[in-house]
Amino acid sequence: MAGSQSIAGSWRGRYFYPASSEPHGFEAVFIDADGVLEGNILDDGQLGEADVAGRFHFPHVKFSKIYRSGLQPVRYEGRMSDDGKTLSGRWYLGVDGSGTWTAKRYEDGEELKLESEETHELQASGEKKQELAPV
Repeated sequence: MAGSQSIAGSWRGRYFYPASSEPHGFEAVFIDADGVLEGNILDDGQLGEADVAGRFHFPHVKFSKIYRSGLQPVRYEGRMSDDGKTLSGRWYLGVDGSGTWTAKRYEDGEELKLESEETHELQASGEKKQELAPV
C-alpha cells in the first residue's frame, strides 16, 4: 500500500539535541490537503505552541514549526515508515543547529509508547533494538 499513506491525524514524538541524551516531547496534529501540510504542535516544557506549514508526499515530509511566541522557526525533514505509523528525520535551526526527531501516530484508545520507552523495555528484557536507518 506504499504511496497511499496520509500524514493527517495526531502524532506524539520526541526530538533530540546532539549534546544531550534527554529527549524533548511534542504532540502534533497534521492536516494534509493534497500534499500541503498544515497543523499545530505543542512542545512539552517551555517552548509552547507552534503552527506547521510544509509539504508531504509519501514517504517524504518537510515542514516548518513556527512558534506562536516568536521564537525562530525550526525546519523538519523526514520520512514516513511503509506502514504509515512512524515518522523520523532531522530538524534544523538556523545554519548551525540540528538534531534528530521521531514521531508515532496516536489514535484514541491506543497506548502510546515512544522510542525511548521501547528501548528501555527491550534493554530490560535483554533484547536489542534495531537501529533506525539514516534519513
